[in-house]
Amino acid sequence: MRYIRYGCGMVLVMCMAVVTALPAAALTLEAPGKVARGDAFLVSVMSNTPLRSVTFSWFGKKHRIAAVPVNMGGQARPRGVSGRHTQWRASILLPVPLDCKESGQNLTAAAQVEYAADAAAAAPIVKHVAFYDKKRPVQKLNVDKKFVTPPADQAARIKADRERVRAALAKRLTEHCWALPFHRPVPDRGVSSLFGLKRVFNGQPRGVHKGLDLRAPQGQAVTACADGIVALAGDLYYSGNAVYINHGEGVFTSYLHLSKILVREGQRVRRGETVGLVGATGRVTGPHLHLSLIVQGESVDPQPFLAAQPKPVEKKHERQN
Repeated sequence: MRYIRYGCGMVLVMCMAVVTALPAAALTLEAPGKVARGDAFLVSVMSNTPLRSVTFSWFGKKHRIAAVPVNMGGQARPRGVSGRHTQWRASILLPVPLDCKESGQNLTAAAQVEYAADAAAAAPIVKHVAFYDKKRPVQKLNVDKKFVTPPADQAARIKADRERVRAALAKRLTEHCWALPFHRPVPDRGVSSLFGLKRVFNGQPRGVHKGLDLRAPQGQAVTACADGIVALAGDLYYSGNAVYINHGEGVFTSYLHLSKILVREGQRVRRGETVGLVGATGRVTGPHLHLSLIVQGESVDPQPFLAAQPKPVEKKHERQN
């Protein structure tokens, strides 16, 4: 497992070996052999033949990603600027739905070459990815009853909120603005609720938790996980004050239950930029940050992609004589 520079930043490559040389017109596909349901994974296609793009087929959907030239060290080059050791790479994050029933899925990558003479050699690559389950415990919570059985007069608002989120997530951004690992949006104080927990509110089952609840005090600054464009910023019935950021190529993050929103829709934000403050708005039991990662329309576990926060170095006290 390694990080390589791509687009706006770096991406994580999961592979058993690093490719150092490719025969003429060869394509290689780097992807894990098994992935947990509810997780996302990185896929990369490498070629020493100039590529325009790569189309990834996954769960019946096709995702076309532009290829970028890189040198042998993984450094991206501007398109049109080649070098003696230039290769071409296309990378994408793909999800495994939490509720999928299949034991695995075939992943297909088909390259669109720059020159017609290379088309025959750039044959599609197929790899089978197996799925497995993580342990998902049950979590029991008590909240205001209006968030378990909403008043009838809130039905229209809840429906409008869902449509607003759906429209935000449908916005296409072809720029590759995300980088792995993602910036941690609040200082690491631990996790209060894991992704995929089976939730019971006031004794009533209510599906699974589609995010990661990070411990944080009221008013703590919340910062963007990666560069991107604010796709939604507003007050939602269940989520409270919420910010959704489009990081490009089907990758979004959302930050829920904020006490204050500090960005506006359409605004470009940078990795680490403050987008709001921790709060306890919407369906909550207390202040915290609910972080969601949405990949190609599916909510997945953000935790494997968050940067580790270095622990403070303890100062050694000098012995007094």
